[in-house]
Amino acid sequence: MDHGSAPATPMGDREPALPWAGALPQAPSFTATVDQRTGVIRTRGHLDALAADLLVGSVVALQRLGHRRITVRIGPQATIDDDARGVLADLDGRLSADGVRLAVE
Repeated sequence: MDHGSAPATPMGDREPALPWAGALPQAPSFTATVDQRTGVIRTRGHLDALAADLLVGSVVALQRLGHRRITVRIGPQATIDDDARGVLADLDGRLSADGVRLAVE
């Protein structure tokens, strides 16, 4: 009676390993840690337009929690492209209109 087991293959007949098999996972290109108590967001990695859009969501969430001053701390090895700078500048203008100060350090 066959129980569905696959036939054994000799070592020489194995298929080559997949190119990514055994590769170490890479760190994400952007990460942010939000401190809801202090209103500080710490970032690492490359801040592009997509990452800046995600950052906007975190800033707005802190504003809704009642923070009137929100600080974004860019990590020492971080990079920011022009599109992300534009997103943050636009956000700063919108927050200023609501009496909220955005500090990017």
